Amino acid sequence: MKTEDLISQLAGEPVAAQGGVERRAVTGLGIGFLIALALFLPVLGPRPDFLEVVQRPIVAVKTILPLLLGPVALLLALRSARPTTPAPAGIGALWLWPAMALALFLYAFATTAPGARAVAFLGHSIPICLPAIVVLAAPILIAVFRALKDGAPTRPALCGALAGLAAAGFATALYSTFCNEDSPLFYAVWYSLGIGIVTAAGAVAGGRYLRW
Repeated sequence: MKTEDLISQLAGEPVAAQGGVERRAVTGLGIGFLIALALFLPVLGPRPDFLEVVQRPIVAVKTILPLLLGPVALLLALRSARPTTPAPAGIGALWLWPAMALALFLYAFATTAPGARAVAFLGHSIPICLPAIVVLAAPILIAVFRALKDGAPTRPALCGALAGLAAAGFATALYSTFCNEDSPLFYAVWYSLGIGIVTAAGAVAGGRYLRW
């Protein structure tokens, strides 16, 4: 069968095919997140004062932003798994997150004393932050990939990158409940780097695993 014929056949049954993929992706997301939670709780766990400090907007935003990123990126990944969607509509909206991270960084830079900026930027938990985000994202990404494999993305690397972005968003939100680095000078940079690492891994894996 020619590629064009296969695409036409798949596009002719969008509800059945894509509905199944979406259900499996949501189920996989839930399973992957539970595995991430099982890894997180005994090793890290939420900080003791989380419920208190999260009432401060500058602290709350480090959980809210990645938590919102997760479902948006997942929706775009599911759209990109459709053979008739080479570039999912709304993908440009993802630039909102780095723009907000940059705005937070600049705000913190302007409001932090010059002598304290380097300390806030480097923090004390980079060796924990980056590996934790990657490890917590891994089971989520694997579970979502298993569902996306049943789709037919014409740009598998993009689909994989979006899946990685979704997994990283949920994983980062989870990790943020442990992290006591409350300055955007830290989390706007290092959280973004962790998310970028998982997204890049998703793109590489998607280019190989999601190809059809």
